[in-house]
Amino acid sequence: MEETNKFQTDSNHSLISPIRCSHPDAERWNGRYQSDGKYQQQGHPSQLLQDFAYLLPPGGVVLDAAAGVGLNALFAAQQGMKVVALDISEVGLRLLRQKAAELGVVVDTAVFDLITPYFPPNCVDVLLNFRFLERAAFPAYRQALRPGGLLFFETFVHTEAGDTPTYLLEPGELPQAFADFEIVHSVETAVRGPRSGKWRDIAQLIARKKGD
Repeated sequence: MEETNKFQTDSNHSLISPIRCSHPDAERWNGRYQSDGKYQQQGHPSQLLQDFAYLLPPGGVVLDAAAGVGLNALFAAQQGMKVVALDISEVGLRLLRQKAAELGVVVDTAVFDLITPYFPPNCVDVLLNFRFLERAAFPAYRQALRPGGLLFFETFVHTEAGDTPTYLLEPGELPQAFADFEIVHSVETAVRGPRSGKWRDIAQLIARKKGD
């Protein structure tokens, strides 16, 4: 039986015990990270996250959705944050934990299906979503963030024929989707792939959940 996404919480609503889930995409991503994960870990955290790291609340709880091999999760942990990293790939998360041990930081991890997510209300201070799009997760992101919490979001935009719109944002979609948040930073720009050298359009958003 496929398990349901949940998080156990302590009395302070911190994420402490992620429960594993299964998903058909896991095999594909496990294979990719098995062959390429260590190379990917030689990269750098998102420039957006680095540039706005001063916004991270000291000692706050960070949830990294679709963390992959964990470059952003590890960066947040190095800033003194309490980090929970989610991904569909157990291989990616294993590489993340190994790197965390090398760096002397702690990152909690869970194999997790973000297509049908559930998070406890008001349980995290920062939510990271990089190079991943699942629109069905948007309501769960809203619920998870505490009032005043920050959403860091960056992923690709649908601009070319042949793109798969399901997995890409439409131009202008991201700030509209979180229009009820306080927009701290919002831009659409092009970035060059570090390996392919090709330019890709991306949208970036940093938005603060307003108080109740």
